[in-house]
Amino acid sequence: MKKITSIILIITIFISVLSVNVVNAQSSVEVILNNMSTEQKVAQMLMPAFRTYNGNNVTQINDKMEEIIKKYGFAGVILFAENNASTEQTVKLIDSMQKANSAVEDRTQMLIAVDQEGAGVSRLAEGTQGPGNMGLGATTDSSNANEMGKIIGSELYKMGYNVDFAPVVDVNNNPSNPVIGVRSFSDDANTVADFASNFMKGLMSENIITSLKHFPGHGNTNTDSHTGLPRIEKTYEELKQNELIPFEKCVSDGTEMIMTAHIQYPKIETETYTSILDGATIELPATLSKTIITDILRNDLGYDGVVVTDAMDMAAIAKNFDKLDSAKLAINAGVDIILMPADPYTTDETIDALDKYITDVAEMVDDGEISIDNVNKAVTRILKLKENHGLLEEYHGGDLQTKIDTAKQFVGSKANHDKEWEIAKKSITLVKNDNNMLPIKENEKTVVMVPYANEVTSAEFAIERLKEEGIIDENMDVTAYLMRGKELSEIEGVIQDAKNVIVISEQYGSTSLAGDNYTKFDSIIEYVHSKGNKIAFISCYIPYEVARLQNADSILIAWSAKGMDVKPDFTNGSTKTYGVSIPAGIYMAFGENTKITGKLPVNIPNLDDECKYTSTYLYERGYGLEYETSEKEYKFIKGEGQEINTEETLKLIFEFDISYNQFVNEGKVYVDEELVDSSNYTLSEGSTIVTFNEEYTKNLSEGEHSIKFEVSDGSVETIFKIAKTENTQSDNTRSEDVTDKTNVSSPKTGDNIEIYITILVVAVVAIA
Repeated sequence: MKKITSIILIITIFISVLSVNVVNAQSSVEVILNNMSTEQKVAQMLMPAFRTYNGNNVTQINDKMEEIIKKYGFAGVILFAENNASTEQTVKLIDSMQKANSAVEDRTQMLIAVDQEGAGVSRLAEGTQGPGNMGLGATTDSSNANEMGKIIGSELYKMGYNVDFAPVVDVNNNPSNPVIGVRSFSDDANTVADFASNFMKGLMSENIITSLKHFPGHGNTNTDSHTGLPRIEKTYEELKQNELIPFEKCVSDGTEMIMTAHIQYPKIETETYTSILDGATIELPATLSKTIITDILRNDLGYDGVVVTDAMDMAAIAKNFDKLDSAKLAINAGVDIILMPADPYTTDETIDALDKYITDVAEMVDDGEISIDNVNKAVTRILKLKENHGLLEEYHGGDLQTKIDTAKQFVGSKANHDKEWEIAKKSITLVKNDNNMLPIKENEKTVVMVPYANEVTSAEFAIERLKEEGIIDENMDVTAYLMRGKELSEIEGVIQDAKNVIVISEQYGSTSLAGDNYTKFDSIIEYVHSKGNKIAFISCYIPYEVARLQNADSILIAWSAKGMDVKPDFTNGSTKTYGVSIPAGIYMAFGENTKITGKLPVNIPNLDDECKYTSTYLYERGYGLEYETSEKEYKFIKGEGQEINTEETLKLIFEFDISYNQFVNEGKVYVDEELVDSSNYTLSEGSTIVTFNEEYTKNLSEGEHSIKFEVSDGSVETIFKIAKTENTQSDNTRSEDVTDKTNVSSPKTGDNIEIYITILVVAVVAIA
């Protein structure tokens, strides 16, 4: 009897231990999922916007917004320019939204998302934009994309954002594309893959979740999905050879989110829907296609991260699909997050409609119209994403004023804008330069003509910088002139005695190439030439317009048309956001020793007699002229050919006669032809002294190394040697027993169960 009692006791203890082990093995994600109602699961799959409220920009949440955020645990929210009035205000808004959400016990934190692609698609009031994706592609150096990703990511993170709907990985292989254009890095898939991956890694290094867009590719459309339903006549095999290449690269490099495209692919998707717009039969767009989302993206590409729709209020979806039908189709297709399921221009009524939308979708799940298995998988992916970024924990937020102060000192800071400036200068691309008009060297009257008022400020900023840095004489007659709305006779009166005229031009669609603006440009070019003077154009948006400007003497491409509402003022740490490309383009048009390096990341087609694109190219990808300038001969002051023994010293120091201010602004350091991150060295004034960090020096391999210090107009380079004395003292302090113990890994859950069973069997046998 005692034996039986002992066996029962052992079994009871074993079952208790095993139960505890199994409970502990259940992840936090599973626990949260199992405790969610259907409505809570549906809400966790939604990301609404509160862009305006009753016609006013939402810069703080009201009671109605707070109520619905508390009621449901949304995946998160997306913010727009209307929500970003200043850095301080945005930090407060994000904090208040997270606190409203966390007022409910055990609520996961929200994903706070934004479209901060750079340049033309930038939402922050005081952030750093860069030259945009195609401008980055023009630099030919993807480390610049990584640097801009880091700058943008760090600014977002300090404000409280955790998701950036970027990078755009669309291959812009259609010059008539009305929505992607310069948002793409290139019309070459491998270039896009390289730059997008590096931009993405920059964002990720700052703890920002990246979202590739727009799967499976929006670059070959001639319809904007904001206003219509695009259609691409490509097979799956054709997509694999082009559009899918950047997605595959970035998936393998670790992106955690992908945004879908509202585009029909009739050669891939066979399921149809009757449009509520006109009763026409249409193929399901990628956003709603199980073939594209599950079969291709998840199964073929092996992607198991979060899939988010493009905004569901866009015309491509909203005008053609019933709201609940689009939700059902998207979820059944394998989508995880539905972006902007309701009108972002909110009122009390639209918030009530969002409330009803959630209950209606939940009812479809409970009725089996929407797969509960897909819902559970989607919520699991979302929760795992949040878990990876510490968002399952309760939101505390820390001291709000400290967060505000930190963000204000960093977001849009001078240091960030200085880096942006150097990258923008590298993006400027010269495609035509008859008689070496550029760079403008002589102290001659020059008029810079711009189409918009805030670009007058951009031009004045560039002119002031040119004079401050001694590129042009401070008394040189260079003026900015607003040409918008001016008659040709008035323009001629302003430029009649200008030896050089620079015109800022912006093309926003291929149809405008035969329009009045370009006819006016023809007249201006003819007038300037009739006076024996020269004219240059700086193309500041879609680059394909340069084929229409061939009568000009010189043509530069600057890639972004964002203006400058006010001149930068860094007295409070940050400044209002501004476009950098127009000032950079004007700056690069001057200077005796200006070095221009940009190359075309896209092919530029010829135009026919009706100003329509042809199948032949005027300029091919990779084309770009350079100015005929002579490089300066810089010399070392100290450190040339040095040799150090890392056991005796780690002081690797070089001094050379490049101006300290010039090197701070544009200097690069290469060791063994690899670019060295600036975090690995410090700069101080001699002329310029570069001191490498001890950790970097210690990690250099023994032997000879090449080193180059480079600025735009020259460089210095030398060889240095690293010697390392062997440490002859043997280290026998660790016994074999200790070594063996350090290699023993902790048993897994399954191993634990096997151990417990073994103990049980042994115990029972012993008692028996």
